[in-house]
Amino acid sequence: MRGFSSASVLLALICLAVLSAGSNLRPLDIKTFHSLNRVGAPVVSPNQRLALFTTSYYSQAENKNAAFISCLDIDSGNITRLTEDRPGTVVTNPLWFDQDTIGYLKRGALYRQALQTDGAASVVFAPPVSISNVNYRANQSLLTFMAAVYPNCTLMESAAAKQRAAQRPDSAMVYDNLWARHWNEWMTPEKASVFTAPVARADEQWTVGRETSLAAMLPHTADPLTRWAVDDYAVSPSGSSLAFVVRPPTDNMTWSTNVDIYLAATGGGARPRLLTGRVGGAASAPAFSWDGQRLAWLQMETAGYEADINRIYIYTLATRETVAVAYDWDASPHALAWSRDNRALYAVVSSRGRNIVVEVDAVTGKRRELTSDGSAGAVRSVDARRVLLVHSSTEAPADIRL
Repeated sequence: MRGFSSASVLLALICLAVLSAGSNLRPLDIKTFHSLNRVGAPVVSPNQRLALFTTSYYSQAENKNAAFISCLDIDSGNITRLTEDRPGTVVTNPLWFDQDTIGYLKRGALYRQALQTDGAASVVFAPPVSISNVNYRANQSLLTFMAAVYPNCTLMESAAAKQRAAQRPDSAMVYDNLWARHWNEWMTPEKASVFTAPVARADEQWTVGRETSLAAMLPHTADPLTRWAVDDYAVSPSGSSLAFVVRPPTDNMTWSTNVDIYLAATGGGARPRLLTGRVGGAASAPAFSWDGQRLAWLQMETAGYEADINRIYIYTLATRETVAVAYDWDASPHALAWSRDNRALYAVVSSRGRNIVVEVDAVTGKRRELTSDGSAGAVRSVDARRVLLVHSSTEAPADIRL
């Protein structure tokens, strides 16, 4: 694999059944396929020596899913399982509270646990509605997350509204627009938003304060079924800024492909700033540089197109200037990550039926392919010269590589 450390090591072998020579060889049938372990994207520790990742699998015997968290020592390649791995137990969204404490979602609650195998875990936050995409910034003692809520409601108010709706004698809905159904889901008054909440840490007592919806200050339409919905977000390393991806409401949502990116202060108060107002296409994949001075994202430029080419845009927070990088590139990236030295972006692009990682200079747009074989994704920068990524091929399922 070009562009990585010469000590390219297979860090996570995820196949449950090890096939050896002779009579143990067998075809890959559907049961074996569904029983394979699957790894998630790595989450690098604050000191850049460790990484958390999830492993999920399906138990044929018990007809249950499972997901557990392991810790990878980046230098040695040693892996330590941190949470239980029995069928029926699903642990997701690994994160670092500090160098010695991890966090994760389990049964709808956010837990913290000491960095050790099967360490004692305690609840940090038990929200009344489901949350996802949880991040923590220690320097701000700030929790960020997404949750689907009713219009202009707090998490608690939304949970109460949902309970009242469940007590209705019928489930009839009246739609006065064509945005009634999206793929396999009916549109409901609950829409995803991004929230921040302060965390007070006093020894063993952790308290999560009142949440703030950063999208609440955007203008809403009269119809709650077509109001703003947040698709994704990124928070700066310092925790002071947050960029979120939002689909603005229009009179005809079924034909609109416009998706915007807004920049907001995590403390709230000021209205979020629109960064993509000059472009009518879909924006995605916001990523802050490690110094917090720049924000990159992917941008389709043609309104109405769902498969337009993605361009790389970079916004400088101090000057409020936006530039396109590598505009002459005929590839269409679908994921971005910054290098630790803030000089380059790692872009994941499709090439000849597989995904490859390409390093893109953040100023000149000069490009260099970092992977050649198999399919790669979920790139995470470790230091100025190394990255972790999830790699798969036709000969092996996904694993984590350096």
